[in-house]
Amino acid sequence: KAPVAGIATGLVYESEDRYVLLTDIQGMEDATGDMDFKVAGTENGITAIQLDLKIPGLPHKIIAETLQRARESRLFILQKMLEVIPAPRPEVSPRAPRIFVMEINPDKIGEVIGPGG
Repeated sequence: KAPVAGIATGLVYESEDRYVLLTDIQGMEDATGDMDFKVAGTENGITAIQLDLKIPGLPHKIIAETLQRARESRLFILQKMLEVIPAPRPEVSPRAPRIFVMEINPDKIGEVIGPGG
């Protein structure tokens, strides 16, 4: 187990040779930009990617540059996190979300989720 950090990279695109990548985008850049590329991961690699595009596609060059920038940013964030919390806490907070699994008789599912499904 290892700490995980994520970063969002945006794009303002005019052409393959004329574009700007924005690191750690927020609402305005997300709304007006051409891309929202979120990358999460540990020190060892990527654990999740989520991409929204407002243009038909991305040149490989931009994908590679985005992933490299996301890696550098992720490692920087992880370093700062480890300076503040060098190891996991021994106990999980009682306020932390929990997952509870239970089996429901298929004949009773309607009673659980209601008539509208």
